[in-house]
Amino acid sequence: MDVDGPSLFWFLVPGVLVPGALLVLSFWSPTRRQVRRWGATCGVVITTDNEPVVRSHLGRSRRFRSVASFPFWWLASVRLVDSDFPALLATPVIGLAAYLVGALVAELTSPLVAPAGRRSALLSPRLISDYRPGWLRNLVIALFGIAAGATVIRFTVDEPAGQARHLAVTCSLAIVVVVVSEIAARSIVRRPQRGTSSDLLAADEGLRAAAVATTSGASVLAGIGAAAIASASAVPAETGGPWMLLLVLWLLALEAAAVGVLLLIVRQETWGYRRRFARSTAGVMA
Repeated sequence: MDVDGPSLFWFLVPGVLVPGALLVLSFWSPTRRQVRRWGATCGVVITTDNEPVVRSHLGRSRRFRSVASFPFWWLASVRLVDSDFPALLATPVIGLAAYLVGALVAELTSPLVAPAGRRSALLSPRLISDYRPGWLRNLVIALFGIAAGATVIRFTVDEPAGQARHLAVTCSLAIVVVVVSEIAARSIVRRPQRGTSSDLLAADEGLRAAAVATTSGASVLAGIGAAAIASASAVPAETGGPWMLLLVLWLLALEAAAVGVLLLIVRQETWGYRRRFARSTAGVMA
């Protein structure tokens, strides 16, 4: 154990104190400013009628993600005080994965709210494509295609001991995330509306679209992770020249995309695509 001052500082502050503070703050209800900022980014007018619904849903999702994720952040800096800690576990990836799992669980377990008064529904059934652009699905397929191609290339050239298992586990976990994300998305689009007034319907559509954005973001992140790890393995460390430069640029592009998707999930925003919401006021029947 290395318990000198600098090591303890860089372990405790980013690994324990900051995540602990964020975990406590996650149990506070979102402020009016945060709710209105979400409404502005998601195209929903916040009113006294729909504000409690929006605040409740956003707060619940934030608590689930935080409880699942923040207890694992100390793993990213534990080797600063314990150099013998397994390198496979000393990574922020575990915390990020738990964050995504928490977000998906929050949506899968979202309580169903039956609206009071006269019931109404749209004539056509909701579809995932009403809230998720088609290019996102194609992007996930392309990322897994790249991961599969890079894996084949790597093992055609050489098959280092232990790497096959590592890649297989990574791709399997990524596929599981995609499957669970798709199940969550289908559950989200099928759940009942939260109310019957126009303000509640608008909030319901916005929250539904943001939830689908979270599930599709988890799929994109899983694809990015699989593509990055497989691509890095396809170019051995001893390889130099333009191939290594292309690999570095490719990995930087994937990292930038991952950061953007994470920001969208953290802010609970949409992909800027809601075909359903644009026509939600049409075709309503008693």
